[in-house]
Amino acid sequence: MDGHQYLYRRNPDVLLEWGEGGGPVLVDCRRWRKFSAKPALVGLLHQLDRPQTADELHGRWGGADHADEVHKILERLAAAGIVHRSAPDGDGRADGGGETENGPGGDGWTPYELAVHAQAGRGPVPHARRGTPPPARFHHPEAGDAIALPDGDDVPSRPLARVLAERRSVRAFAPAPVPLPLIGAFLDRTARVRGHFPPRAYEQTQRPAPSGGGRHSLEVYLLAREVAGLAPGAYHYDPFQHTLHRLCPWTDGLAALQQRTVTDLALMDSPPPAGLYLASCTGRTSWKYEGMALSLIYRDTGCLMQTMSLAATDLGLASCLVGMMETPLTAPFLAPYRDRLIHVGSMALGLPTDPLAAPAVEPLGG
Repeated sequence: MDGHQYLYRRNPDVLLEWGEGGGPVLVDCRRWRKFSAKPALVGLLHQLDRPQTADELHGRWGGADHADEVHKILERLAAAGIVHRSAPDGDGRADGGGETENGPGGDGWTPYELAVHAQAGRGPVPHARRGTPPPARFHHPEAGDAIALPDGDDVPSRPLARVLAERRSVRAFAPAPVPLPLIGAFLDRTARVRGHFPPRAYEQTQRPAPSGGGRHSLEVYLLAREVAGLAPGAYHYDPFQHTLHRLCPWTDGLAALQQRTVTDLALMDSPPPAGLYLASCTGRTSWKYEGMALSLIYRDTGCLMQTMSLAATDLGLASCLVGMMETPLTAPFLAPYRDRLIHVGSMALGLPTDPLAAPAVEPLGG
């Protein structure tokens, strides 16, 4: 086949960033390779928004005098993986997807996801742990009343195997307020600080759910619509003192926040009596793990969510996790902290409509 008949397109997994010297750098997020790039090369890749031959590209790009020169450049870029090369189909065109000489495509990953995954696999950057670590306790100086929560010691627990077998996601709740002692026991068993890991200056804490490096970046906010013994509103949970700090009363803004982050996404007919809004104080994790912090925060969130789901089942609460994340964060009670916190997930809490009922589950096989 005449080499000029091959079709070329830019590798969709290549991103453009700026190097330390200010020049453009191409990043192959799948193979995690970086290439310095001259502006003319960036211009060429800009033209490769669809599969085309060297002759077609020569007509669009003014960086070379002859089509032969363009062909040689494209072959070098294909060998480096910066562009993909494919044979034309029956019409002389290619669909730009599927198998190419450079490997398979269309596996569902975005280049941004690939970049985060690849960077996380390389570990933290060499200059991590600079300066003083952020404190493990998040303060809300604007908070109002502090409500001491009861411990969970007085609430009986069941065997773990039974809790695991009974865990369900529940989207309908009894029309009754959630008792505050159950909220206290729930937070005590899922998020309360049990102690510090040495050295204390590193701000590493021990809590029920694991966290990378003991950093525990996640902050727990309670959206209390109907909690017996608690005024409706938004509260911050202080895991050191096992208290709730009131941030604001219940408003239409809180109702809208609960509607778009939980009720609508979980396909609920009505809002839950209570819910959790989970936010990460990212600096705690990035101080130690800069370069892979986001991946650790996501894993920490999964660990905490699983712990919360099991604890809710153990306490006889109905719960449903919601993984949707707000970007940017819109919680009205966190407006002063939008440059320090990111939303990582939510959870609905309430009493089950029938404690003895369980959703039907089809057996395996058959």
